[in-house]
Amino acid sequence: MVAHAMNRDAGPAVDVPMERIEFYRHGMALLPRYGDRSAGVSMLVSNGNDLSALRFCTCAAGRAKTCDHLLEAVRIAAALGKSNAGDLDTRFRSGVWFALAGVLAAGEKVTPDAVQIEGLPTDDGRGLRVHSPARNDMAVFFPPREAMDRFLGRCGNRPKIERHGHRGLVLQRLAQLTLSANERIMASRGIRSRIQGIEQSFWFFAMYHHFLEYGENKVRFRIDLEPHAKRCVLGAVTPEGTPVFDINVRCQDLDGILAWASRWAPDSPVPAVHPLPLQQMLYVDLTPERGLEVTPLFVLAEPEKTPYRVSKQQVEALRCGDLVYLEHLDVFTRIAPLSEEHSARWQEKMVVKRDRVPAFLDQFRTAMENGPYLVSDAVKALRIFDRYSLSTISVDDVFQDGLGLSANYQFGAGTLSLGKILRAKKKKKRFLETTQGWVDLTSKHLDGFDAIIDFTEKPEIDTPLRLTPLEVFRLQAAHDQAPDVVGAKDRLDIFNKMLSRTAQRALPELRGLKATLRGYQQNGVGWLWFLYENRLGGLLCDDMGIGKTHQAMALMVAIAACGMPAAPFLVICPTTVISHWRQKLERYAPDLSVGVYHGPGRDFNATVAGSRVVITSYGLLRRDIERFSTITYPLVVFDEIQHIKNPGTQAYQAAEVLPSDVKLGLTGTPVENSLLDLKALMDIVLPGYFIGRKRFEQRYANKSSQGMFAFRNKELQRLIRPFTLRRLKASVLKELPDKIEDIASCRLAGEQVKQYREAVATRGRSIIETLRDAERQVPYMHVFALLNYLKQICDHPALLTTPAGSYNSCRSGKWELFKELLGEALDSGQKVVVFTQFLGMVKMMEDYLSDLGVGHVSLTGATTDRGKVISTFNADARCRVFVGSLKAGGTGIDLVAGSVVIHYDRWWNAAKEDQATDRVHRIGQRRGVQVFKLVTEGTLEERISGMIEKKRHLAENVLQEDDPSVMKSFSRREIIDMLSMAVPEAEDEDDGDTLPTGHAG
Repeated sequence: MVAHAMNRDAGPAVDVPMERIEFYRHGMALLPRYGDRSAGVSMLVSNGNDLSALRFCTCAAGRAKTCDHLLEAVRIAAALGKSNAGDLDTRFRSGVWFALAGVLAAGEKVTPDAVQIEGLPTDDGRGLRVHSPARNDMAVFFPPREAMDRFLGRCGNRPKIERHGHRGLVLQRLAQLTLSANERIMASRGIRSRIQGIEQSFWFFAMYHHFLEYGENKVRFRIDLEPHAKRCVLGAVTPEGTPVFDINVRCQDLDGILAWASRWAPDSPVPAVHPLPLQQMLYVDLTPERGLEVTPLFVLAEPEKTPYRVSKQQVEALRCGDLVYLEHLDVFTRIAPLSEEHSARWQEKMVVKRDRVPAFLDQFRTAMENGPYLVSDAVKALRIFDRYSLSTISVDDVFQDGLGLSANYQFGAGTLSLGKILRAKKKKKRFLETTQGWVDLTSKHLDGFDAIIDFTEKPEIDTPLRLTPLEVFRLQAAHDQAPDVVGAKDRLDIFNKMLSRTAQRALPELRGLKATLRGYQQNGVGWLWFLYENRLGGLLCDDMGIGKTHQAMALMVAIAACGMPAAPFLVICPTTVISHWRQKLERYAPDLSVGVYHGPGRDFNATVAGSRVVITSYGLLRRDIERFSTITYPLVVFDEIQHIKNPGTQAYQAAEVLPSDVKLGLTGTPVENSLLDLKALMDIVLPGYFIGRKRFEQRYANKSSQGMFAFRNKELQRLIRPFTLRRLKASVLKELPDKIEDIASCRLAGEQVKQYREAVATRGRSIIETLRDAERQVPYMHVFALLNYLKQICDHPALLTTPAGSYNSCRSGKWELFKELLGEALDSGQKVVVFTQFLGMVKMMEDYLSDLGVGHVSLTGATTDRGKVISTFNADARCRVFVGSLKAGGTGIDLVAGSVVIHYDRWWNAAKEDQATDRVHRIGQRRGVQVFKLVTEGTLEERISGMIEKKRHLAENVLQEDDPSVMKSFSRREIIDMLSMAVPEAEDEDDGDTLPTGHAG
């Protein structure tokens, strides 16, 4: 085999004996002619275009001088390097043979020394079988007889001892001489590069041999593929059809071979590799028993085509490495990797039993919509319902004490009865099956049914429920959307009247009431009449000053108009308003004889026997509950019912056990500290309606989840709406004059500053240290004792002496501000109402007004004739000022003659202040009311004022109207902040006009 190359410098063609040449990278070797025993092996290793970088010959002459063998090698190298064909190594590495070597060597890393080559018994003796320790059928090669030795020398085992001119050893020597500097360093550490891994493999030398013997394009390739047998043979033949080799391609190398064939053997009839991968998925389908079967499968999902599915078994049968043959499509495709999250679940088929299906769907619904799942249409149709789309209540019967109702709820196309829902909830089931799926009974939209769970105790659970009015309202509250109500017209009328809180019987004519009721009051009396007709209790929570007392009296008159019950009505109120109730009843309901059970010489039997209305106090109810319990009262009215909101007190417990047909609570502040206040009051007037205290607190007062808290507050609104009535003054008394509230600020006088700072430094330091330690209990008694002490300093230092000193004994910034405001009000011809929480301040104000010669009255807890005091202020033009303690004068009285209200000191609870203000701003008031709240700058008063103004919203979302709610207890941080406030310096007191420095605004 001789090739011809033209040397452009020398001119004549140079014969290139290719059978004698070996090359490796930038090195070339020229082997001696056949039979020339004296010739050596000439080697040339170039450095770029420099052919003289390294040259030597193994013959004897070549060791001393440039021998003929070496000169011949130089001529041949020069001819090859500058011919049109280009450098041999470059041609080899850029062609089909090296590409094939790279594919085979990347998968099967076997060296020539590791293979076994043996002859095959063919007719011409050309066949050579190659196998390795890993497999016996690597390939069969068919080299011509004249090339047999060259194949074995290049591709076979290297001899253990040096053999002159052995091709394998020559190639090995060239490889050593052409190592790069980095490769030498890596070799010293036992590391080889990726390209070295290919160059040292059997497949490299086999393809190198065929490059030298056949050139770049003198063979035709074929691929014989049998996917079912997982067999692939890469064959090559000469243009004449003579076989060159048959290589048995491993499954794991098929991907690379097909990629190679797509470039280098495009005419080979082999299936293409699909550009989209085969997705590993879980197929979810219904079983005949309505369970789920989750089966691993593979899916080829092409846009706008039906997904092509292949079972796991089919894939394993037709898988070759990373490729899978899709028989019906006649293509190969790769398998997309599966995430760790789903790989474990994907391994085997799984069956989900029927009772576990909803939990599975609930857990994996999102994954099935977005993850490696293929879900059947039947499973897609299954739903987990968290709310009903429609509810229907059928009014089936009417009884004297209630209604017969049926309730059904629609979930998708299916319906469930109330009985089934309640039974499942009682058994703590989470899911309830319907025709289209399951209902999640733990959904917040269905947890309103928890409040009526006790209905399951009824034997007729699957028949129309026989419900009392109380149970009807409890059922209504369970619906977060209005139900469809069906039934006969007469029954529907009764039901709708009940839900609208309208009595079935018309309210009697109130001839015995000597007062004209406003429209909203008439509505209130109608609601009270509805409660009485159904023997239900309730809370009348109208704002202060718009006539709760009149509406309660009107109810008594209405009941009496139908025939006075044998037992009297009972009114229970704070001691301070007993006379207020007596006067109102005598004036506006004179036909109802009034008996007051109070004071020395009281006689219970005589009072009850001679009265249609008995008035008593909470204290006497607690003390004489055994006497009161001997009678069942048609109506018990608890005025200012918030006074007994604590269930742990004897007064509360007495109110609970008091026998009555209807209990009615009157209050302007049904929620003072928390929603538990509301529950406590409702438990008195409507026992058994609410769930237990602990469950109530968890359900309605838990703010850990704001979303759920808001949702359940809506439910609480529905629960209490039938039994509470709340109207604000601003909403119903459009003609009531305006009320203007101002904060009037002042500063401490010099002596007050010193006293305030000393109190904080001496008594406050240890309290602050205790509060900062979260492990220690808050010392509330000490805290509030100190806070009251500081408030007295702010009011007037004279309060700290025993008995209280004169208002002239020392200076007070607030006292100076009070005198200024009082003087301006009196000069403008207005009457003034002053509230304070300290009796010492009441005494100082009395002394000051007496010294001024200003007519005044005062009211404290020690006042015996409250009615006379109030009447004097309202009727006597000479009485200009009313001074009252906040506790005694803040409830149960009318002070509409006044038009200026001064809160000398701030109460801990804003509702108490508002309640006191409404003694003036109420029905009967004809003038605008100006309210001043005095605050000392830089003290705890300023901080308290800011806190209570921020906390007026507690009951807003429960009672539907804004109401002045009582503030929660102060936190540790708030108390520390109050005690740690820096007190400003007092202004210079010698300029004659320093106090007050603040102003109302």
